[in-house]
Amino acid sequence: MTTGLKLLALPALIALVSFSACKKNPIITEQPQVVTPETPGKPGKDTTTTTPVPPVTNVRYIPFGTGSGNLVIDGSTFSLQCNDVILIQGGSYKSITIKNINTGCPIKVQNKGLVEVTGNSDHWNLSNVSNLTISGTGDANIAKGFVSRDNDQHRSIILSGKINDLTIENFAFKNIGDYVVYFVYSDVVYSPSDPNTYTNNLKFLNIDCDNTSTFLQIDGGSENGVLTRLVKNLEIGYLNFKNSNCGNIIFVGNADDYNIHHNTVTDINSTNNNHNGIFTIKGSGSFHHNLIRNHQGNAIRAWSRSLGTTPKNILIYNNTVVNSRKYSAFEVQSFANEISAGKTTYANVKVYDNICGDLNLSKDWVGVILDIYSLAGGSCEVYNNIGFNFPAPSPASKFTNTQANTASTVTNNTYYNSAQEAGISNINSLAIQK
Repeated sequence: MTTGLKLLALPALIALVSFSACKKNPIITEQPQVVTPETPGKPGKDTTTTTPVPPVTNVRYIPFGTGSGNLVIDGSTFSLQCNDVILIQGGSYKSITIKNINTGCPIKVQNKGLVEVTGNSDHWNLSNVSNLTISGTGDANIAKGFVSRDNDQHRSIILSGKINDLTIENFAFKNIGDYVVYFVYSDVVYSPSDPNTYTNNLKFLNIDCDNTSTFLQIDGGSENGVLTRLVKNLEIGYLNFKNSNCGNIIFVGNADDYNIHHNTVTDINSTNNNHNGIFTIKGSGSFHHNLIRNHQGNAIRAWSRSLGTTPKNILIYNNTVVNSRKYSAFEVQSFANEISAGKTTYANVKVYDNICGDLNLSKDWVGVILDIYSLAGGSCEVYNNIGFNFPAPSPASKFTNTQANTASTVTNNTYYNSAQEAGISNINSLAIQK
């Protein structure tokens, strides 16, 4: 059987303490157990198998923190082994710094009780880490074990240095006036043969944001063949973002193979009249199974290009986008200065199986399924979408608004005059598509 997360009893004189350069924290090791599985048999018969079973891998639990103050966890000053779990003691901290964790194998940071960071300072500083998961799942009774709140002037999480294979999950952010996550990324020029010139496998999962500014800001781009601040395999999933006037909730200037999925965005940009892209991202990837409701701005402004010489796809599918003050559900376009022979090329676009309705209720702009600008040679297919109530003005098509010379293939889409005509009794009851 599998053992749960249990700390072995320690003498009372060993307490959970914050790490310092001159004193190491105690390490608590869960003892391995050898389990002999059973196989079905008749009563009275021996039901054990003789096949040897390898022992359960050791898991070491390393406690940090006293529940207050400025906590620093510096992997260069103590020894880590594969699958170690760093436990942060519950409480209210001023800041948490995690740096220099690069074991080449998985390490996890978890909460032990509710861990909050509050006040006007940069709450979390993460630098030079890889193969690291920071997860607020340490207590089965707390869904979001790491909370950052009540910070009017500073950022919640700052990423810096070399970052790879980093997952941040089960966090909650509330009342944050600056960026929630900001990547202080040096302008290293991308080289395909050098993994030190890009970030790989950055994931944000199961996160709540209530009354915050932009969730994620990663500057970067492609300018005349010079690519900087590239992020490969970025994943943003199961984000619940609400009650904000921030404009964009993410901006990523240079991404390859992004996966943005199962996010819920509600009640944003009630007085923000910029041409917002709620998700604004440059590169190629997929945007799917998202719910955007009660908003202003395109659900995604997918600014398209492919890394390398082979065209990739931008896939926008199974999203639900309803009740917007302004603009079409989605936008795609390319920029000539970002396409460079041998470095980048165009991307092809497919938009399908989306439900979009009550768009551009301000009636001062075109609001349809997709705004299409130049794709620098890329193709565009729009099919199997459902739309309803695009009130004004009336474009030539209810499905595409073409602003440049890109030809599109538009097939098998359906438009209704109202949600009720489309069989939707209440748009606020719409959920993420399955």
